Amino acid sequence: MTFPFCKKKIINKPIVHSEGFNQDIKQYSDALTVKDLPVIYSLPHLCLIAGVDIERIIKITQSNRIDSYKRFKLKKKRGGFRVIQTPNDELKYLQRWILKNILEKVPSHDSCKGFDKDTSIKQNADTHLKSEALLKLDLLRFYDSINERRIYGIFKGLGYHPNLAVSLAKLCTITPNEMFISSFRKKENELKEYILSKNEGILAQGSPTSPKLSNLITINLDKRLTGLANKNGLKYSRYADDLTFSGNFKQLQKIKKVIYRVIKEEALFANHSKTKFVKLGGKFLVTGLNVQNDNSTVPRKKKKEIEHHLFHCKDNGVENHLKTAEINNRNFKDWLYGNICFVFSIEEKKGIEYFKAFEEIQWPI
Repeated sequence: MTFPFCKKKIINKPIVHSEGFNQDIKQYSDALTVKDLPVIYSLPHLCLIAGVDIERIIKITQSNRIDSYKRFKLKKKRGGFRVIQTPNDELKYLQRWILKNILEKVPSHDSCKGFDKDTSIKQNADTHLKSEALLKLDLLRFYDSINERRIYGIFKGLGYHPNLAVSLAKLCTITPNEMFISSFRKKENELKEYILSKNEGILAQGSPTSPKLSNLITINLDKRLTGLANKNGLKYSRYADDLTFSGNFKQLQKIKKVIYRVIKEEALFANHSKTKFVKLGGKFLVTGLNVQNDNSTVPRKKKKEIEHHLFHCKDNGVENHLKTAEINNRNFKDWLYGNICFVFSIEEKKGIEYFKAFEEIQWPI
């Protein structure tokens, strides 16, 4: 079944389609409508609905998409760099349209606590309160390991015509270039060879659709790992590429190899160097929040840092404090305010206290 894009023709007689064609069209549109998804028949039809240039978007899907992205390097804490690739304005707009009108209408797994509305690092941390021990794992170069073929499977699985699903997958991925390939370190060679062997697009860090698509790709992973956790009396949650299990220490040790196997079977890669066991009393953090008590809290070190700046800015003046502390951050005020907002989102009372102190500071114009 195909749905050719037909421009409206100025003719005397209406176009008459066969009964079979009409039935196919109705079946296709009904299947999407029942899921509250937009009915789209082809790539040009998508462009018309979204209000973007048809010719330019078609050219993007017929190329390696390299010219449609800007890219820059970010240094990693442990050495090396990651390549951030952001689409140009028109493609970014179309990706946002796809995200809002299609992808956000599809629920992620319940254990997924990031990149969806009404999810947060606090929700992720709260899952593991009052636990005896933690097992924390990391997925290696998460977006990079998700290829165009798998994204095609997402759109096709939602009910979109295969030809359109191919185009949607291309619009949401980018073909790796030399700069990207050079960012791999020796310990990442297995993933690098995997990407090169597929010779197709991957999710780009910097695309609006990448976070949600990664959540949809990992639905089966989340389902299997949740089942594994439940079977062993443990708790599980995932925030982007961070996987966290909590509960009895011996049970956590028991399932580690099984987790690695499940990750591999789901065509993802575990970052073995970041796997950690943490017992109560140690650095008991989940996505940066302390989970030792009844509620998730911001680490004391972060709060002491904020309190230090608030006190000295008020007591000694902002300019004297910046000079004494050798702070060269031109956006220091915004940085401090942003950190207070973060505390407020986790610990409201403490955040209000910090906001009050922030407002009492005499900030230079």
